[in-house]
Amino acid sequence: MRCDGKVALVVGAGSGIGASTAEVFHANGATVAVADINLAGAQDTAGRLVEAGAKSSAFAVDITRRDQTEDLVRDVLAEYGRIDILVSTVGWSDTTFLVDEDEAYWRRIIDINLMGSIFLCRAVLDHMIERRSGSIVLTSSDAGKVGTMGETVYAAAKAGVIGFVKSLAREVARHQLRINAISPGPTDTPLIRAQTDQRVIEKMVRAVPLKRMGQPVEQASALVFLASDAASYITGQTVSVSGGLTMTS
Repeated sequence: MRCDGKVALVVGAGSGIGASTAEVFHANGATVAVADINLAGAQDTAGRLVEAGAKSSAFAVDITRRDQTEDLVRDVLAEYGRIDILVSTVGWSDTTFLVDEDEAYWRRIIDINLMGSIFLCRAVLDHMIERRSGSIVLTSSDAGKVGTMGETVYAAAKAGVIGFVKSLAREVARHQLRINAISPGPTDTPLIRAQTDQRVIEKMVRAVPLKRMGQPVEQASALVFLASDAASYITGQTVSVSGGLTMTS
């Protein structure tokens, strides 16, 4: 999974899976630009990388704003001169029923989980196409493959990411670009601990064949593998990293 000499832009790296992804990229030789809507979190991640001997900078971005994704790519290019890898670990949902939700909630879910990925990819594509080199890895969910009760619009948005990855991969393959995604299962992050009752977590763990939650570094390792040249013949795929919770073709 070595990424020596490559510049990786990791969006959502202020905490959890994104922060671990930035660290795994650094461990595998990449220079890492760290971005998050939470600038303090991004700065904390970048600071840890710098302490470990890396060159890293933090950037603020709200991926639901196309102008901010374009500014992010412009600023990273100005500082590092290139972007070889784009990874987004951004995602958000609550657990509610469709009949209890309003349009503002639906639009927020779609903007964060689908439109943000589209904006990020569009912002970086011209640069990658010009260089005829690049790898993008997004974050979907198995909710988008099999559905999940209480996350109907979220599942629809994440299914959109899966379709987007397949279609964009076909479009840009002729430029030697690769587009993939992962679908994380239950993962022990600050977000899930803050949003989920312990009894619900225990129920999720019982449903996982490996009988435990995943760790952020396990998701990060899959992301970095797909982004690296070790996965040079893989494109258009969404890989479940879920301890066997879902097993789909």
